[in-house]
Amino acid sequence: MASREDIPRSRRAVITGIGPLTPIGIGKSAFWAGLQSERSPISHVTRFELPECKARCAAQINGFDVGAWFATHESRRWDRCTQFAMVAAKLALQDAGLDLAGGLHPRMGVSFGSALGGIVDAEAYHARFLAEGLKSVPRSLALQIYGGATHSNLGIYFGLQGPATTHSNSCASGNVALGDALRLVREGLADVVLAGASEAPLSPLTYGAFDLIHTMSRWQGEPACRACRPFDQGRDGFVMGEGAACFVVESYEHASARRAHIYAELAGFSLVSEAHHMTIPRPDGEPLRRAMELALASAGTDRSEVGYINAHASSTPQNDKNEAAQIATVFGPDAPPVSGTKAFTGHALGAAGAMECAICLLAMEHGWLPPTLHLESSDCAPLDYVPNQGRDARIDVALNNSFGFGGVDSCLVMRRV
Repeated sequence: MASREDIPRSRRAVITGIGPLTPIGIGKSAFWAGLQSERSPISHVTRFELPECKARCAAQINGFDVGAWFATHESRRWDRCTQFAMVAAKLALQDAGLDLAGGLHPRMGVSFGSALGGIVDAEAYHARFLAEGLKSVPRSLALQIYGGATHSNLGIYFGLQGPATTHSNSCASGNVALGDALRLVREGLADVVLAGASEAPLSPLTYGAFDLIHTMSRWQGEPACRACRPFDQGRDGFVMGEGAACFVVESYEHASARRAHIYAELAGFSLVSEAHHMTIPRPDGEPLRRAMELALASAGTDRSEVGYINAHASSTPQNDKNEAAQIATVFGPDAPPVSGTKAFTGHALGAAGAMECAICLLAMEHGWLPPTLHLESSDCAPLDYVPNQGRDARIDVALNNSFGFGGVDSCLVMRRV
């Protein structure tokens, strides 16, 4: 990817709209209030019963009703993952002041991510199929659960005729979707891109499958929210979450012409593969280090300019330790504050990076560092983890790490304009 100096100002990508749909709040204001509450929404799973599971906790969005945003005739063929995406997109467009109703937009595209897509509906209708036969399954099922359903529905509803794609890169899907939006704007392939990610994985088989491979926390105590403890020496696995975050990414020229509020420039992106193992990080951490260095180079940003890092920090024993070690290696003794914020959202798999990008942007906007909750004693590199309480700070450059199964390592850089 070209360096910052090679990119005309008109083709720089900026973010003008934020649409979060998360367990701590739906919409920008509620989401920010949820962060500042410094409380985790994680609780014992109530969506289903699976007594053979050792894991017990999740970050659920309770009481979600797509009918509050869309008419039934519009939403009846959308699975829960797509419903999340559609609402997040509507919130982002409203925040950006863009009204796309009633037209077609050949210079606007979609870049969305999801690790599992319509898995919840697939599970539910498979059970119905086994019990009642094929005629009990809705005719729209194939269209609800296929991999590209989210970006297709976004494009159809909002009339987006530019490039459109869904990225499925495990827990890095959101970062990758935003990175591709950056590319589309930089290369002049689109003026505006709806970018983000959505995930709705809270169903018995999916939850149980992750429990089988011992990647989720098996915390049995109270309060349940302490199951997610990024960088704490007692961490024992991630806590599954659900939700979405969408952004309006547009060229600086396009945003300036309509006098849009700009949160930040989406300045740099990297994507590397560890080529090592599906779940275990490479012990030397070289790909994690390279991902951060490549993203900074892509942004034309020196490491000394970074004022905040939102870590992937999945609350798993080895991953948190490896990530912290590589942050310390890249940034040295003057490393900026680092927080792991999944105690606020759970680990929403493919949507995690998008939610955390929203956290970075709002932290920059409000000048406040979100804390790492439930951190009592760390066995990771000696960094400033902003433990348990947020604090005021000016952030001109933020970095967002997002890693996934299969050794997918990605990094986004956002810069104040």
